[in-house]
Amino acid sequence: MKVVRKTMFQLMAITFFTAGMALALNTFLIPHQVLTGGVAGIAIIINHFIPLSTGWVILMINIPLFVLGYFHLGKKFLVYTIYSVVLLSILMKVFPVNAFSSDLLLSSIFGGVLFGTSIGGLIRFGGSAGGIDIISLILAKKKDLPVGVLITWINLFVVLASALAFGADKTIYTLFAIFASGRAVDTIHTSHTKLAVTIVTGKWKELNEALISLHQRGITMTDAEGGYTLEPKKVLTTVITKYELSETKETIKKTDPDAFVHITKAIEVMGRFRR
Repeated sequence: MKVVRKTMFQLMAITFFTAGMALALNTFLIPHQVLTGGVAGIAIIINHFIPLSTGWVILMINIPLFVLGYFHLGKKFLVYTIYSVVLLSILMKVFPVNAFSSDLLLSSIFGGVLFGTSIGGLIRFGGSAGGIDIISLILAKKKDLPVGVLITWINLFVVLASALAFGADKTIYTLFAIFASGRAVDTIHTSHTKLAVTIVTGKWKELNEALISLHQRGITMTDAEGGYTLEPKKVLTTVITKYELSETKETIKKTDPDAFVHITKAIEVMGRFRR
């Protein structure tokens, strides 16, 4: 039942954020011919020259990328991503293409923020919007870089295409939208943020086994002695991602409620780190 509830919650969240993407495209960006980059941006350019539904173009471009995502990011990720992309295609037909504001700058920035927040939310709940999100997630997994930054850099070729299709003025607004979107993604999606966890515990054997079982990562143990109690203890040191903090604290509390825990942000991690 716990797994079912978690899956239902994930699907509800993915539905909500996918609707946010559709709104960002149909009410802020497409009416002003401002791109977000990626597959959605390519679809808007195609729609400018060929009268095809933007949502269905997004779906067709994504099909070969689904295969890539399956091999590198897993079956569950692929199922959630397909659900999101198909739902986006449907919602973009349901929601009317109607500008919320006539102000081009505000529409570019707000549309970019809403679009990026929605992408970040999708990734956070185990899915994606497909397209370059899949490529960026694979690169982020291998190189441990922020997804939003990777998306922004990959989108540069879409900016060039935008300049050819819509002119230099619209391209400037596209840059605003892409930058706002990339920043929003990294604000929501923070798996690249690493935390150093230091634990002083007397139940080091049980806690070591519990944490290794949870994260499948190495832990360094150092002998220590309580300054007040003079009892022998161990200091356990490991590095986790920000997403894993809640589960880690819960495991520590359950295994040794008396453990002293110190958590700091890791500026950089070198060596073998399981992502």
